Amino acid sequence: MSINEAEFFKELLSMFKIEAEEHLKVISTHLLDLEKTQDPDAQKALVEVIYREVHSLKGAARAVNINPIETLCQSLEDIFSAIKRRVLVPLPEHFDVLHASVDSIGKLIESPDSVDISPL
Repeated sequence: MSINEAEFFKELLSMFKIEAEEHLKVISTHLLDLEKTQDPDAQKALVEVIYREVHSLKGAARAVNINPIETLCQSLEDIFSAIKRRVLVPLPEHFDVLHASVDSIGKLIESPDSVDISPL
């Protein structure tokens, strides 16, 4: 890889980190709100926002080849898709796993160097 390609990829990772942290903040906030609300209309709106944010984060991770984040996001996307279709009603123990997943993504965002990634 040339110096220009390496610098470009470094800049791309930097932009990814900023974007990913923004997505993760929205996901975390809405996940807490979803856990607290009993209003079906509010739940539906929150699930939709979380689903879109997870989907966007997955795409961003794919763009920079960070497979662990992409994989976690795909799993979260599947879960929120099931919630949207009312195939799954989230229980308190589900929220524990969802929060742990979001925390794991946060750790991966903070330390992308610890993840095996390669340039595009």
